[in-house]
Amino acid sequence: MQQSQSYRHCSKSWNTRLVLHCIFIFCVACSFTQNLFAETLLETDFNHHHNLCTVKFLTTQVVKADENLAKVPKQGWQDVQLPDNWETRWPDYSGSAWYRIVWEYQCLEGQENRPLALLIDRIIIAGIVYSNNELIWHDKSLVKPLSRSWNMPRYWVLPSTSLNQGRNEILVRVVDIASQNSGLGAVSIGQVEKISNIHEKLMFQRRTLYLVNLLLTFAFGTTSFLIWVFRRQEVAFGWFALNCFFWALFICNALITEPFPFTDSLTHSRLNLIFLVAYAYTLCLFVWRFANVIFVTLEKILFALTLVFTGILLFTPKHYLLFALSSAFLYSTFIFIANCILIQWIAFKKRKFDVSLLAAVFFSFIIIICHDLYLLHLKLYNEMAWTPFAAPITSLAISFILAWRISKNMHHIEKFNRTLKETIETVTFDLEQSLDKKHQLEIENMRLQERLNLAHDLHDGLGGSIVRSMILLEHSEKVEKPQVMSMFKLLRNDLRQVIDSGSSIGAKVPENPILWVAPLRHRFVQLFEEMDIQSTWTLANHWKNIPHPLHCLTLSRVAEEALTNIVKHSQATKVTISLVEDDDQRLILEITDNGQGFIVTTVQQGLHVGLQSMQVRVKRIGGEFEIHSEAGLTVIRATVPHKPRATA
Repeated sequence: MQQSQSYRHCSKSWNTRLVLHCIFIFCVACSFTQNLFAETLLETDFNHHHNLCTVKFLTTQVVKADENLAKVPKQGWQDVQLPDNWETRWPDYSGSAWYRIVWEYQCLEGQENRPLALLIDRIIIAGIVYSNNELIWHDKSLVKPLSRSWNMPRYWVLPSTSLNQGRNEILVRVVDIASQNSGLGAVSIGQVEKISNIHEKLMFQRRTLYLVNLLLTFAFGTTSFLIWVFRRQEVAFGWFALNCFFWALFICNALITEPFPFTDSLTHSRLNLIFLVAYAYTLCLFVWRFANVIFVTLEKILFALTLVFTGILLFTPKHYLLFALSSAFLYSTFIFIANCILIQWIAFKKRKFDVSLLAAVFFSFIIIICHDLYLLHLKLYNEMAWTPFAAPITSLAISFILAWRISKNMHHIEKFNRTLKETIETVTFDLEQSLDKKHQLEIENMRLQERLNLAHDLHDGLGGSIVRSMILLEHSEKVEKPQVMSMFKLLRNDLRQVIDSGSSIGAKVPENPILWVAPLRHRFVQLFEEMDIQSTWTLANHWKNIPHPLHCLTLSRVAEEALTNIVKHSQATKVTISLVEDDDQRLILEITDNGQGFIVTTVQQGLHVGLQSMQVRVKRIGGEFEIHSEAGLTVIRATVPHKPRATA
């Protein structure tokens, strides 16, 4: 068993190292192949035309421009070597400078009509170019805000008619401001095919790669942002999206040839370094959150330093801006390299595939930086740098890693879902058993409730009819057969009504209050006349708001029970029945008599069935039931809302 585990561990580690080595070897091979291809092409072109025409640079000089910018100074020229940065010569100088390149052109007889090409790899920041005192090109804007040619290789074809056999002269006026490493880049003159190939190589390195980098960064950043929006717990995706956002803003500096709207070159440089500082900070947070590590103190320090450098870059005066820009760049570079080293230690501690793969990507950055620093140290400016390849490779690699992590998480989710499904099936079976028992108990409770409701209905409906019949028999000395049959029919109808009105489902609301009270009034008026009781019925001609059938049934039962109690116990001579609707859309039934009265608390404590029935019915629909009784005045009032609200 121990041997099997060791084998799996070794196999997994070997596969990880194999993938990482393949990625690295692929990057190196791409760069080497492109360099070899470019050098071979240039060497072939050079050998083909070498014996036809020769170009020789004689002198390269620079001088500050006079107040008349269009006039080339005659004195003060200094010999320089291109590429040139005039800030090492004229610190804090902002303005224009003239560069003069004197070169010699010799062709064999019959080859004088061959055109040549001129290439300037960069002009910092804007400029205007003359060949033999003839204007061949100028930037769109030579005044603030200046155009930006610092990362744009410029290429022109010089026709043979504009060239001299022997001495020729190139004049370039460069316009810049202090702190921007002002000057002129390398200048090349040669056969059109050769210079065109060099120009294409530079355009690919300085424009195409950066554009591809920007597009990939935008695409992956947007995808990561959407993942974070819909799944906030994926914090690494959120930091990666923010990191891509700042990197895209920083990359724009290498692509745009015009400054941002409403900004000058200095403001542009300030913002560009702020984006770089923010990029370094968000990159650290992304790497650490991806590896599930938190450095509380270190993160607070980095955040504070990010704010400090942002403030410095925004508010530093022009005289110290170059130092501030350089400091911010070195700080960002240091943080970047330190993070590349730190992730190696984190990957060693974590020993996870995705973290190890991310560490390999960041280790390749160290190799790329060392390679480009080596080219810079040897001043091999025409060699292909690896830095432009870093960002596309990074975006692809990190996106692959994040996709792999999502796939892994989905696998865990699927496994969890299977386990959850099995658990749910078990719990569902147990719940079905419990629900079945609960259902049986509910059925029993419903039966008991129906029996209780039936008891109340029999007492209030059929019981009231029996009491009325008994009272009529007591007050009649001689009862005829038709009267007895009428009593039995009345009892039969009341029994049917109890059965039919056991629920409000399917019940209809009378068209108006008069029709609602008609059956009740018909039953009790005859009895009141027999007992010499004067009754007054106060009702509206129509409903203001159509009541619920359950309300009509409840008020009918309350009225029937209250009138029955008056007949049985009150010994009253006057009865008033009223049904009104107040401003709050409540139905108010009020029954008043002038009988002997009773003690309300005593009757309630004695569990009077009729009184309890009335109270229960009214409260069941969310209404209020009130009783006031004394000798000579008893008031029963039932108030129900317009909309039904059943209560327990």
